[in-house]
Amino acid sequence: MQKKADICNIGSAKVQIFLYKSVIVGGGCAGLNCADTLFDLGERDIALITNSLSFSTSINTGSDKQTYYKLSTAGGEQDSVYDMAKTLFSGGCTQGFHCLTEAAMSLKCFYKLIRLGVDFPQNEYGEYVGYRTDHDLRRRATSCGPLTSKFMAEALIRSVKSKDIDIIENKRAAKLIIEDKKVRGVICVDTQTGEISVYLSPNVVLATGGPSGIYRASVYPACHSGALSLALEAGCEGVNLTEWQYGIASTEFRWNLSGSYMQVIPRFVSVDENGNEFEFLQDYLGDERYDLVFQKGYNWPFCPTKLSGENKSSLVDLAVFREVCKGRKVYLDFTKNDSLYDKALLCDEAREYLERSGVLEFDTPIDRLVAMNERAYRLYLDKAGIDLKTNPLAIDVCAQHNNGGIDCDVNYQTCVEGLYASGECAGIFGIARPGGTALNSTQVSSMRAAEHIKKSKRQLVKLNDNDKKTIFEFVSLCEKLTGGNKTASDIYSARKDISAKMSECASFVRTAKNIDFVSSEVDNALSCFENENAVADKTLLFEVLTNRDILISAKSVLAAMQEYAAQGFKSRGSYLVLEKESDIEDPEKIVPEEDVETLIKVWLEDRKVKTGLSKVSPIPESEQWFEKVYNAYYEK
Repeated sequence: MQKKADICNIGSAKVQIFLYKSVIVGGGCAGLNCADTLFDLGERDIALITNSLSFSTSINTGSDKQTYYKLSTAGGEQDSVYDMAKTLFSGGCTQGFHCLTEAAMSLKCFYKLIRLGVDFPQNEYGEYVGYRTDHDLRRRATSCGPLTSKFMAEALIRSVKSKDIDIIENKRAAKLIIEDKKVRGVICVDTQTGEISVYLSPNVVLATGGPSGIYRASVYPACHSGALSLALEAGCEGVNLTEWQYGIASTEFRWNLSGSYMQVIPRFVSVDENGNEFEFLQDYLGDERYDLVFQKGYNWPFCPTKLSGENKSSLVDLAVFREVCKGRKVYLDFTKNDSLYDKALLCDEAREYLERSGVLEFDTPIDRLVAMNERAYRLYLDKAGIDLKTNPLAIDVCAQHNNGGIDCDVNYQTCVEGLYASGECAGIFGIARPGGTALNSTQVSSMRAAEHIKKSKRQLVKLNDNDKKTIFEFVSLCEKLTGGNKTASDIYSARKDISAKMSECASFVRTAKNIDFVSSEVDNALSCFENENAVADKTLLFEVLTNRDILISAKSVLAAMQEYAAQGFKSRGSYLVLEKESDIEDPEKIVPEEDVETLIKVWLEDRKVKTGLSKVSPIPESEQWFEKVYNAYYEK
């Protein structure tokens, strides 16, 4: 039960003031685990603030076989913390100390999830066996199926609800209170009433996810938008905001189309404005199209290194993108093979895989899918009412994960004392991370932040003049944003306009010209934001503030991309950088970037986005002599 508030008159508003020892913002796997861990460490007086526990990315997303990545736990394959750290570091543009921490704590977090009831598969001897995932040759990956992160979130929700932790829903965190580079609390807006409340605390953990609202073509749940501007406006730095994962996904029901969805080789078809159908992969890829579609099951994220040579499965993504650029709608059709399908054209790998799975002789992709992975078929039917036996899937190349975020130290504390970044909003992944690393990081980063909060022993804060000044400025902004006549339709339309331009100009295919264009559009929208977005209905205030966050987040991402272009960097990670748009016609000429050490940072200064460069730090040589670690640990 939430504690009783003090009421403070600030400006024209009656503001509720709450005091907590620790506040966690975000109701996904990262935020939940942070609150849960804090309680287990003996901390009390904890608040978890969220729009809704049912709105998080964790509980609303997945894929064919959603992956959890951790240290190997089965068989004779040799592995070590340092080996896993080296794999993470080899992806590029990630700090060595983060890689070592994410590896070292992976099993501690994994076994906690098992204790909470997450049913990861094990063999008859109790080994948690694994498989290979993208960007790694080890068998470190495991999965509960397409809804792994949902099962994690549900287990953590059960645990948090069993403890004396205040879960505060229907709130959007809109402003952090900072004094002398220390966090003092967070200002929230009620998503139903528009009322303002303040949660004062010396410890605030941001577990708000990535800036998911900036793209139209997105796998993120529509109810999630992120809150990157919270930290940027508080004085934190963003890092690696250029780095994303993009891949083919369904758009009406947002879901990654990896694994079995591609390995059964569905038919790709585009439809023009007159309803004419085109089996377009034949034109782009010829007879190789079946093998490349099959390979997309393994290589879900788009990757510029997979555009030539033997492994060029990302040509499938480019083909989809080029059809979308023609104004056509693109679909995956599981009901039948393409008109020229011949299993004799399959490469040995694809033929052997389908044969060993017992589906090579099946007549249609849907028959192969149901036989090979019925859960993947049932997911669309049960969650979205889409029967793949009769309905094609609308698809696009979509943003799935931001590998950058807020810069933080080994404890996931930002440059603001007491303010932490956990989960996807922590900028730790860099260029190319192994699949499933994100789920591991939600648990490692949140546990690490909780442990550091416990050790820090910061004292409760009380409302002071600086806090009142910050709250008054926010109240004044809200008064301006609720003194107009805009409707919900106007707000959603403005959001769609910017996100559509971001997907067209600054997604996985980028040119400096297009980035400059959309950056100018975002600048214009921000310059007149208060005048052009003021609503008459106070209950829409959180939606207006969401648009404001999206614009500031987009501007910061674009500034990082502009700095990247100014440095002359080339295509890398999960995106193409083209000299001109026509270069997409000859992808074999695209040269991937070799630099994997330069970090691009962004920050706000006088409401303007500034950029700078730094270098990654190597994996540290950690102390391994037990007596030294023993004494140092207990002296703290």
